[in-house]
Amino acid sequence: MKAETRGRPSENIVKLDKWVLETGNMTYHYDINKNPNGCWKTVNHDTTKYPKPKIDQRPYGKSPVVMVFKTSNRSNAKTKMKVFRKNIDFVLTAKKLPGVPKIAEILEVGVGKSFIDQWKKKYNLA
Repeated sequence: MKAETRGRPSENIVKLDKWVLETGNMTYHYDINKNPNGCWKTVNHDTTKYPKPKIDQRPYGKSPVVMVFKTSNRSNAKTKMKVFRKNIDFVLTAKKLPGVPKIAEILEVGVGKSFIDQWKKKYNLA
């Protein structure tokens, strides 16, 4: 850093190596030796619990949600198709889906009956 040379020179310049800045519910820790560009640690003191959003499981009219996936990440893994009668948001965010392995690699997801025929041809599914 360049020293500022304008105006009357100050006699006692104290440069801090470490300091803490507290603002509202956040605390920022600064240390020039650890990170010369900014804070190296932030602490959030906000203890508010926010409710998990509920995802509506109702389907979009009569349109199914179609998912094409591989059973694993291997090159010789089977490609399968699964049709759900639930909301696409539920299908995408669910931790476990019936009939879909945990290690499955999802290739495509879509809403509508037209995807069933398209993806059967594309992925050679019977």
